[in-house]
Amino acid sequence: MKRRHLAAGLVAGTAALTAYPAWKWLQTRRAPARHNALLIGGTSAMYDLNVALGKEFEKQYGVKVIVERGGSLQGLLAAKRHSIDIAAMARDLEGAEAEPHAHNHLIARDAIAVVVSARNPLRQLRHELVRDILHGKIDNWKTLGGADIPIEVLMRPRDYPTTRYVSEVVLGGADLALQARFKKTKDELLAAIRQNPYAIGCVATDDGGLPNDIVALEIDNIPITRETILSGRYRYKRSLYLMTYGVARQQALDFIALAESAEGQAIVHRTGFIPVR
Repeated sequence: MKRRHLAAGLVAGTAALTAYPAWKWLQTRRAPARHNALLIGGTSAMYDLNVALGKEFEKQYGVKVIVERGGSLQGLLAAKRHSIDIAAMARDLEGAEAEPHAHNHLIARDAIAVVVSARNPLRQLRHELVRDILHGKIDNWKTLGGADIPIEVLMRPRDYPTTRYVSEVVLGGADLALQARFKKTKDELLAAIRQNPYAIGCVATDDGGLPNDIVALEIDNIPITRETILSGRYRYKRSLYLMTYGVARQQALDFIALAESAEGQAIVHRTGFIPVR
């Protein structure tokens, strides 16, 4: 009987380790030396970018690059424990996080566009009004001087990086409107806004390039452009970093150098982010 219980426990434990992301599991222990592999973990917002950079790095250096999804904080903690080589961060280091051993390397920026149909006459909003609309405090266009028609709030799924960013930065941690509807893809969201001139939504975009029938609103009279995002004047922007902690392995430094190079910045652009060099 005891053997059966022991075997069942071992099976369950093995399944749990298999299902749990490797880099998160490694946070609980010091990882063994990875002589010919590079482990990157952190924000899901940079997953596709890091995979693309990883493919080029493998081609040039012959070093396997393993990229795991997660969050900025989880990546930071894993890097501090030396469980991963590089943490992908979609925000600045804050407070005590900005210690001398933490080395942040800015490689890209992106921004959140607040969008409506071109058939909607609205072209700009103050930040406070955007917040109140997305939170549900303002739920009718009449409040904004328009028709007496409900506002339809459209977003990507709640666990999507864009939606998390909106919740954290635009709403200051507050919940989205209860009546908000969610679309799986950016194309589906834009199609829904195209069909409904009384809808409003948020999408990630590199330089405001959108279909002609979709308008990105100015926020506090600042348009979303490459220049306003890089200068920091556009409010809903974020910086994307690759971070190492302490003395980094040479492979990690080489990966960051690739990301910062003209070749790496071209990959940044191809994956929908704004190059910073």
